[in-house]
Amino acid sequence: MILYVFRYNKRMRDDIIQNRGYDKNIAGSELSLKIASYPSTARYLAERLKGKGDTVCELCCGVGISLLELSKSFSKVIGVDNDPGIIADCEKNLMQAGIENYQLLCGDVSDRNLLAQIKADIVLYDIPYWSTHKGQVDPEHQNPDLKQLVADIRETITSNIVIYAPTHMAYESAQKLGDCEFIEVYTNGKHDRNFIFLGNLIASSGKGRIEV
Repeated sequence: MILYVFRYNKRMRDDIIQNRGYDKNIAGSELSLKIASYPSTARYLAERLKGKGDTVCELCCGVGISLLELSKSFSKVIGVDNDPGIIADCEKNLMQAGIENYQLLCGDVSDRNLLAQIKADIVLYDIPYWSTHKGQVDPEHQNPDLKQLVADIRETITSNIVIYAPTHMAYESAQKLGDCEFIEVYTNGKHDRNFIFLGNLIASSGKGRIEV
């Protein structure tokens, strides 16, 4: 029975790698890759943020899919996650890609003391979709209070923030954060996630849509 589960997970993991175009040697479990960003989405973000600063930090960075792309537009990337195993896989992926100027921190992104250690021009917050890696969560009630977290990021690091939000998070919720640009992101014709841009990263306030 245990052997069957292992084979099932490995097959699903291989399918995710192939369908999304990840490097075949990427480190990460079936689940950590399933909830990670599409490379095409991360490339869009890296291109859009090019020239906006030297250092970018991603809170809840996972196995580093976005950091791999962002490293092409920034001199330094910083990743934060609360799972030591995820951080270890992230480091493997960054090292495998030949990225040298990175910093990884393991901890709770709602910890102001942790945020105060970060020096970055832009902060990305990838709202967790999963609770203890089981099932989908309600991002407004089972994760750190978004409005408070954004306020803490603004006070301790920067006001230039990008939020990766799940598809069921509405534009009206984003507006509670103040002036913003809300972009629905579609991949292969499917609504994959939303981007919320804050601060000087706003190109045009309001709601829009892109296909990547």
